[in-house]
Amino acid sequence: MTVQEMLEHAHDTATQREPSELASELQALLGQKMVAFALGDRHPKTIGRYARGERSPDDATVRRLVDLFTLVELLGNGMRRQAIRSWMLGSNPRLHGRAPIEVIHEGKRADAERAARAFLANR
Repeated sequence: MTVQEMLEHAHDTATQREPSELASELQALLGQKMVAFALGDRHPKTIGRYARGERSPDDATVRRLVDLFTLVELLGNGMRRQAIRSWMLGSNPRLHGRAPIEVIHEGKRADAERAARAFLANR
C-alpha cells in the first residue's frame, strides 16, 4: 500500500467514527492535555466530555478531531502506539525541530502530514 493509499484509508476510518470515538481514542493515546492543545481548546476536561458523549463538539472541532485522528491512524501503519505518541510529541527535523503536535496546534496540519508521509516513505 502506498503512503497516499494509507492516508486515504486513515481519513476514511476517521470520518466513519463518531466524534466521541475520535476523542476517546486520541485521549487514550495522547492524553487530554495534548489533545486539547492540538485542538486549540484551553480546557482539557472538555476532551473527556467529548469522549464520554456528554458534550458534542462544534463543526470546527470535529474537523480538527478528524485531522488529528487521521494523522495518528496514518502513523499506525507500522508504528506501535507508544512510538506514535513519541513521534507526535518529539522534536522533528522535518519540522525544523518542532513537535508535530505543536504545528498542529498552530493550524499547520498539512506540515505535520507532510512530515508523517516522509517518515513513512523512508521506512
